[in-house]
Amino acid sequence: MKPKELEEEYGITKERIKLYKKSGIFTPNNPPSGNRATDYTECDIEQLKFIEILTKSGLTCSDIKKLQDNEINMKDAIISRRKLIEDDIKRKTSALIMLDKLSNDEVTFENFDVELYWDIIKDKENHGEKFIDIGYEIPFDFIRTFKCPYCGEELEIDLEDYLSDTSSYERENGMGPDMVYYFDSTDALCCDFCKKNIKIVGWIREYPIGAIDSEDILIEGDDSDD
Repeated sequence: MKPKELEEEYGITKERIKLYKKSGIFTPNNPPSGNRATDYTECDIEQLKFIEILTKSGLTCSDIKKLQDNEINMKDAIISRRKLIEDDIKRKTSALIMLDKLSNDEVTFENFDVELYWDIIKDKENHGEKFIDIGYEIPFDFIRTFKCPYCGEELEIDLEDYLSDTSSYERENGMGPDMVYYFDSTDALCCDFCKKNIKIVGWIREYPIGAIDSEDILIEGDDSDD
């Protein structure tokens, strides 16, 4: 089955398959070759459906990779992910209740009783409730430390400077979009120490918002430097 047919019949997009392949959890039996597109077998389709079921149930590509490598079992993966989702739901439920109260009280930005609502939130937190934390929404850090492939010295690099593309898949489980950031230093970097040119390529997957699910980043020498 061709990629377009697969998407039309099963709703599995090329972007999703690309993510699965980059995460190392899916490899088609008949990959593309020359001008020939991938020809998905029945086995491929069953595997993709299996992965789709797991990801739409809340498991991450990292979870699935660990399952495939026998690093964890299904029961532990489900328990761990369920707790994270439950914690997220609790935070958002507490926030919704507070929003309803603010709305019912008809508060305004100019006439806001800070002490009243501060005490309400603190009382709820003291009784074990959790709320959405601003840190929960802040994007993660793109800065990474690599060793130069030539001299071995450590280089601190902000990958955001070499962001080449992004893909986004909006989930319906309330945990935000499933984002993948792609990096490619088209213009070669120069090592601060040996002054040789190097290249960085790879990707980082963010899911849920603010959390790194998995990443694969390669630093290599630049052939044009020879």
